[in-house]
Amino acid sequence: MTYASSDLEALISAHSREVQGLLMAITRNQAIAEELTQEVFLVALRKEMRPGPGVRHWLRDVARKLALNELRRKRPEPLDISAAEPAGAAAEAGPRASFEEELAALRHCLAELGEPDRRLLASRYERQEPLEVAAADFSQSIGYLKQRLFRLRRRLAECVGRRLGAAAGDGVARA
Repeated sequence: MTYASSDLEALISAHSREVQGLLMAITRNQAIAEELTQEVFLVALRKEMRPGPGVRHWLRDVARKLALNELRRKRPEPLDISAAEPAGAAAEAGPRASFEEELAALRHCLAELGEPDRRLLASRYERQEPLEVAAADFSQSIGYLKQRLFRLRRRLAECVGRRLGAAAGDGVARA
């Protein structure tokens, strides 16, 4: 029995969106995801894969491996030393708030949050529960909770910065 192009077409029509979605989630780059999707189906062609049980899992596994290989190949961009802060600039900015002052500001900012936000932060950072547990407890998706945690951390950082900035008049500079 020979491999028919209709087999490949059936695989592509049945699985290309899912494969490309997985690749997009891993690489976070549309162009790379499209290129790797083509590679996945080229591997399927070489292996003469046919539609059937287990092929979906196999295609996802190949896609994941190709994406991880692509990410490993990426080289970090070189550091632009000219944009780096001069060594003495941090010292010239003035004294940093002490750990106790930063902690007091954080505690104040946490107290300003609503109960659900404090519960989510405690679940994730105090009890170090996986997001899956918090998602079940809050009846929310993991993606939503990641976004919510990101926004909470940003709000807390801004609040702490404002509190320490207000204390700058007392001789404490913002870091």
